Amino acid sequence: MADTLDIDTIRETLRRIMDRKGVKPTTLSLQVGNNRTLVKDLLEKGRDVQLGTLTKLAGALDVDLSELLAAPRVTVAGYIGAGGEIIFEDLGSEETVIRPPGISGPLVALVVRGSSMLPKYKDGDIIYIQRQHDGWLPDYIGEDCAVRLTTGETYIKQLMAGSAGGKFTLLSLNAPPMLDVEIEWATPVLFIMPARSRHIIS
Repeated sequence: MADTLDIDTIRETLRRIMDRKGVKPTTLSLQVGNNRTLVKDLLEKGRDVQLGTLTKLAGALDVDLSELLAAPRVTVAGYIGAGGEIIFEDLGSEETVIRPPGISGPLVALVVRGSSMLPKYKDGDIIYIQRQHDGWLPDYIGEDCAVRLTTGETYIKQLMAGSAGGKFTLLSLNAPPMLDVEIEWATPVLFIMPARSRHIIS
């Protein structure tokens, strides 16, 4: 059975459940046995795991084993513009997409609309971001970011400093720059799921 389990998916799902429940690796390890580093080893370097161990972990976390074995999902929250005057909006649906590997913490998935960032971002692609704060951080300058303007539009653009404090320039690959705009928040794009893969792997 262990050979058929996707260890990377299990590792990511276990991290997510532990974060949600506020459980530390050592605490969880001692709840399922005498090995204090069991969970730490599984999360960091383990390449093999027994179904019996996963059953004990699921029991200690008070979740079904099926949740621990399932590929983690992210809700598709709305649209983001790569051109035009597209406003972020709630899709009002329960659509989810698979969570990309190797990214911990809460994620937001958004559907790209527009073509000004072709060929990097295409209409219908899914981008993943983390919305953990308002405003922006200096490290974001020069990065492709989801950017919410104070006027309400939300874009994928390269974030650059503007001509004065508090102003920013947003660059596209195929459209004129947006000069000296004011932003509500910006956050880097962490992962892109191509539109063609959206339903194949969902």
